[in-house]
Amino acid sequence: MAHLQPPTYVLHASSSTRNLAAGIALTVALVLAQAWLPERSIDLAAPGAVSNLYLIAPGDVPGEPSPVQWVDYERRHWVCRNPANSPSQACGITLVLSGDDPARGRNLNGFDTLELDLAYRGNAAHLRVALRNFDPRFSKLTDGNSSRMQSINLRGRDVTKPVTLELAELTVPEWWITQFDLPREFNRPSVENVTSLSIDLTDSLAGQNHELELRHLTLKGPWIARDTLYLGLLCAWLLAAGTVVGRQWRALRRSHLRQQREIDALTARTRLLRVEQDKLRRLATIDELTGVLNRRGLESALEDFEAESAGVALVLLDIDHFKHINDRWGHAVGDEVLRRMAAIVSANLRTTDVIGRWGGEEFLVACQGRHADDAVRLAEKLRDAVQHGNFDTKGRFGITASFGVALAPPGASTHRAFKRADAALYRAKAAGRNRVELDTAHDAVTTL
Repeated sequence: MAHLQPPTYVLHASSSTRNLAAGIALTVALVLAQAWLPERSIDLAAPGAVSNLYLIAPGDVPGEPSPVQWVDYERRHWVCRNPANSPSQACGITLVLSGDDPARGRNLNGFDTLELDLAYRGNAAHLRVALRNFDPRFSKLTDGNSSRMQSINLRGRDVTKPVTLELAELTVPEWWITQFDLPREFNRPSVENVTSLSIDLTDSLAGQNHELELRHLTLKGPWIARDTLYLGLLCAWLLAAGTVVGRQWRALRRSHLRQQREIDALTARTRLLRVEQDKLRRLATIDELTGVLNRRGLESALEDFEAESAGVALVLLDIDHFKHINDRWGHAVGDEVLRRMAAIVSANLRTTDVIGRWGGEEFLVACQGRHADDAVRLAEKLRDAVQHGNFDTKGRFGITASFGVALAPPGASTHRAFKRADAALYRAKAAGRNRVELDTAHDAVTTL
């Protein structure tokens, strides 16, 4: 009997398992790396980190020194000494992040925190950290205030030790929104094109002294944002799953097409033989040409039926004009007809039915516990399947068969029933072939 090939996807099961394990390991490694690897950082207080650095001071008063002066430029250390009668106060430092083009700053979207270490001596209630974002839709180089301002106010006690600010904490101040009166979408914070970063005092400074030293100012952020990593992993797994499903679907389709092509090569199904029968037993009871039971196997099966005393229906069939097939087309074609006959009949039987080649072009079907009408309907079904079966791929001829049906009641001899089925088959041949005849002998029964 021909055997179907296993689906292709089964052959690749081990490689698929390895790929799955590798994917899981890579996913875990990327998640752990995102969480544990050092973040990327930019120390804005380091020499050369910004293109320019200047103090925020009020307008100069003729004949008087500026109230905001460097103590040590290299250490970013400055003081503010504001006279009591100063009309305006300003005290701070600005780091310029743009280069030769003042409209092109740095994109800080990849950073999420700002670490600030500021030594402050004074009594100001608040210190402000602010970013300026240049947006060409409304910002103008001639108006420094037109760059979107985003800031956060820190209390004096907040900077007594290093502090970490989330960039998401920065907001656009109400005074800037009111002053420029832009549509709502322009009033949202953005760190896409930051041109400057400032640290200054926001309270009234008249008559006060303040000393500040910027020790550390570092932007930090992951090399790959968590959301971006998770989205990328999700897309990768979806793509991999789609690839696997597509590959398995193609393998199943190829397997299905292959099985369709191989179905004509299947010769027979054996019903009563156990899977554990050894090779010698198979050779003794299986017809080598057709793959169904031979005469010895049929006789053994009939003996088993008799021992069970359940009654049996015998359907004996003979291929019409088989000698003509051999004479005209050759014995190789005749052998193929016998194989296909066995396959077609087997495909139309129950798992409890038995089929065998009795000899030559004769086949015998034994069905346990059938009624006479059931046996005739089975024979008609087989006759129709044979008449419409594909016996010659070149379409040169068709095949029909004649059938004789006989019943053996419980405890009766199947040998005598076979003789009556043979006589009924002879009548079918004499009546014109391609027909079914039921035995009507006096010892036949119509109900089992």
